[in-house]
Amino acid sequence: MIRLIATISAVLTGSSVLYFLVFHQRLSSRIEHTSQQGALSKSSKPVTINSIPQSVFTDQYFALHDRASKSVLRESLPCSIPTELLFTKLARRNMTIFTHFPQALMIRLMSKSLEEKRSFKASHIASLDFHEGDLVCGVYRVVARSNNKVEFEIKLKGMEFVNGRLALSFKEEGNAVVFCTETVMWRRVDEKQTMPLEKPVLRWMHETAAWWLIDSGVKYLTELET
Repeated sequence: MIRLIATISAVLTGSSVLYFLVFHQRLSSRIEHTSQQGALSKSSKPVTINSIPQSVFTDQYFALHDRASKSVLRESLPCSIPTELLFTKLARRNMTIFTHFPQALMIRLMSKSLEEKRSFKASHIASLDFHEGDLVCGVYRVVARSNNKVEFEIKLKGMEFVNGRLALSFKEEGNAVVFCTETVMWRRVDEKQTMPLEKPVLRWMHETAAWWLIDSGVKYLTELET
């Protein structure tokens, strides 16, 4: 019986891994995405997050940078809702969905203050216009806001050596709108500890989550009722 249970468990685990590998591959084909690591560049693979300190764009820092975007025809989106408001709805929706992800559940366990705990509530996120200072999911605080972009500072408890940014944005290209999610995480090169996204499994989880959120988020916008 023990051997049978072990065999069934191994089959189920293998099936789950295979499912997520196929899921990841399908997501990859539905969006545009880039990824790089090392010194941040302002030319070959530019970072469009404006709140990153200039000192980080040097060889004194090791960084991980990824970007995913999805384009949709403007006519496929509700014509009666301004694009700026659609973008805010997308940010609210995606951050609310993220609260149910394993990464967010781990962050929630480490959240102690009332502000941090409140930042996970769906009612709180649904009320946000993402002004500077707003906190979401315990570790994402808005540090820059414009009509087409929100930039969050990422502060991880117990990992003060890690700094990061998460940006959600959109841009209009002809008759299409491109929605984008971009993440940068960095540390000094002489820092011996590794960042979470340097671990292959955690980076894969982050990548899959970011891709799915932007892909399903755009689908959510196209299905909004006006």
